[in-house]
Amino acid sequence: MVNLILPQKVDSMRENFGRLSNLWKTNAAINQSALDYDELNFDPALDDFNESLLPFHQLQAWQEAPTTVRSCCLSYAWAIYNLKTIYIECDIVTPVCEDLIKIPPAGSCNQTLLQELMAETLLDEALHTKMSVSATNYIYQMRGLPQLRFQDFNLINWRNRILAQCNAEWERRLTRFAIACASETLITDYLKTMTEDSGIQPICHLVTQTHAMDEWRHSSVFSSIAMDIIHSLSTKERTYLQHIIEQTVSMFTDKEMGAWRQVFTMVDLPGSDTLLANSDNLSEIKIYQDSVNSLLQHIGLKN
Repeated sequence: MVNLILPQKVDSMRENFGRLSNLWKTNAAINQSALDYDELNFDPALDDFNESLLPFHQLQAWQEAPTTVRSCCLSYAWAIYNLKTIYIECDIVTPVCEDLIKIPPAGSCNQTLLQELMAETLLDEALHTKMSVSATNYIYQMRGLPQLRFQDFNLINWRNRILAQCNAEWERRLTRFAIACASETLITDYLKTMTEDSGIQPICHLVTQTHAMDEWRHSSVFSSIAMDIIHSLSTKERTYLQHIIEQTVSMFTDKEMGAWRQVFTMVDLPGSDTLLANSDNLSEIKIYQDSVNSLLQHIGLKN
């Protein structure tokens, strides 16, 4: 049975959509001005990534590796982070923006405002992609490193498998939306560690700060849209949406050891086979279950 939404709730959602759109006009970090990397000092002695975010940072093979090799790995960690960001922006978030712009949900309290929000978010994601490309190439250039050419991210592969298993268009649309909604929530937690680490390379710190500012807003946008459309979903559709959101957690935080296997070969990391073997027994970097539970409670899918 579909739940009816109360008139006062409709007014509240419309006000929320308008507020979020106004925030984009004034506060979207990526919308203000392009980052000028030439104005930042590059310090070769600083790491380009926070070591604690490496899934294997406590393993003996990593801790005993030469300093120069570890430094290269941290530069490639920056590359992996940005490459995965690019794939999330292009393959996960952008298709959902396009879905909602082209065909706003019939149950939305304000389809026009929803389209505006999604168009603004779509522009943000394109600019974030450009920022990630430029920031990665800047580190490659300054470090004199060859590019990492990797595209086999487990999160993207899992999403494609789930979509291939869908039997109806409503399942495909909810799958795309659920994964994007969860990803935009989870990325804010992941970025928090980098934004609070002022000891990493200035450009890396600034880029993650800029990205985090916008993603915190995007998390609100997607949760607001979920709250807006959820009342028009059937019990079956709600259950499906919750299931996919919860599944996204473990895939988002996947160790992506396929990318690291390629990096270890490129930098000739001593003991890499042992490190890779031991990494299979590690838990994920962090399972952000609390954030997703909060999201589900906020949008009305969990008590």
